[in-house]
Amino acid sequence: MFRKEIFWIGLIALLLLAGGGYAYYRTVYLPGQEMAEPTITTAQVSQGDLVVSVSGSGTVVPASEIDLGFQSEGYLDQVLVEVGDHVQEDDVLARMETGELEMDVAEAEIDARLAQLDLDDAREMPTDAELADASAAVQNAQSALLVAQYTYSTTLNSDYDSAVRARSIEYQWYVDQSWEADEKQEEGTISQKDYEDSWDDRAAAEGRLGEVLQEAEMEELDSWNDVDQAQNNVYQTWENLQILQSGPSTDTIMRAELDADQATLALEEARSDLETAELRAPIAGTVVEVTAMAGEYVDTSPFITLADLEEPVLQFWVEESEMSGVAAGNRVKIIFEALPDDTFTGEVIRVDPALVTVDGTLAVQAWASVDAASHAATLLGGMNADVEIISAEARDALLVPIQALRELGPDQYAVFVVQPDGELVLRPVQVGLQDYVNAEILSGLELGETVSTGVEEETETSVPSQQEMMPGGPGGMPPMFGG
Repeated sequence: MFRKEIFWIGLIALLLLAGGGYAYYRTVYLPGQEMAEPTITTAQVSQGDLVVSVSGSGTVVPASEIDLGFQSEGYLDQVLVEVGDHVQEDDVLARMETGELEMDVAEAEIDARLAQLDLDDAREMPTDAELADASAAVQNAQSALLVAQYTYSTTLNSDYDSAVRARSIEYQWYVDQSWEADEKQEEGTISQKDYEDSWDDRAAAEGRLGEVLQEAEMEELDSWNDVDQAQNNVYQTWENLQILQSGPSTDTIMRAELDADQATLALEEARSDLETAELRAPIAGTVVEVTAMAGEYVDTSPFITLADLEEPVLQFWVEESEMSGVAAGNRVKIIFEALPDDTFTGEVIRVDPALVTVDGTLAVQAWASVDAASHAATLLGGMNADVEIISAEARDALLVPIQALRELGPDQYAVFVVQPDGELVLRPVQVGLQDYVNAEILSGLELGETVSTGVEEETETSVPSQQEMMPGGPGGMPPMFGG
């Protein structure tokens, strides 16, 4: 019985406390709170320039760089430039020793002149006097042939015939004597000495006959050679006359022309070798490297490097995420580390089709022209620079803060326009360029109009109440059951 009384007493006390708390919340706590009123932020439609760009870094490289050397080997006589020298096109940079080359040119000039004279002779038409002389030469050759033929015919009937006959008779007699000696030797009626003398006499007679025959043959041969030579002379003089009468032959002229062309080509090559002994600048530029000096033997390898720094090119890189902002034709602004007070301009001339790795990061590599003439400063290869690539821009455009835009859908926007009475009206607008701060308004707003950029929420404040002073804190209720 006693426990039931305690239970009901506790329940009644709990209900009383709950009712008191609710009454406090409605009558004391809630009236003490002040709800913060939202504050609308605004901005006016302004007019100005909007530039969309990406940033990168780059290095100056020459527009063109040429490695130069001689076309032949030899000893360097002079090196006329040093690193840093600026040269004009066709300036002499170095020379080789030229003694032998000059002699080759002189010999080639003589050969070419002689070949040209031969060609002139081949093309020249014969004169009447030359034709008359050639005709007379034919007649003289024919007369000489007749004389040679007569001499040959008389030679066959000359005294040599009687001498040959006499020596033949003599030889035959000694032959008969040698045969008789053979018979007597067999019979034993002749001494050995007489036998041998008989055969010696026969041999001597044979020798005398041979000499006469040889002399007769030589005389006949000489006479026949005279006839043959006279006949050839007739043929030659007749051919010469025919050539003169028909004029220069095509073959003769072609051979002479070929010889003249070959001699001219050899002369040009000799002169070219002499000219290439002088190394000249093919373009105007700056000498950036020299690797040989006078007195050294050089081959055809380059030893002078010439760079065109009058129209340098900027090789630059931007992060892969910003590649959409880099395209050929985009304007660029360039500030070099060595020239921080000068801003150079140019434009993108090429974007490489593949990404490259720069400091371990993938990047877009591109190339831009540099208007170096706009500043007096000299640009050197390898200079580092910061570059701003302007991907799009709008001049004298209507601008609103980017926070004023309310996106209705893909490429569809609206803004809240603040009316004179403070009312907000939602108005569709056409948006152009955007950066991280402003947006270009193409239509839908007028200059000077006010738009909402959002709501600035103030922090809540409260009026101190008695409950806040009560033990137990802002809740206002001490722990039930003593905690």
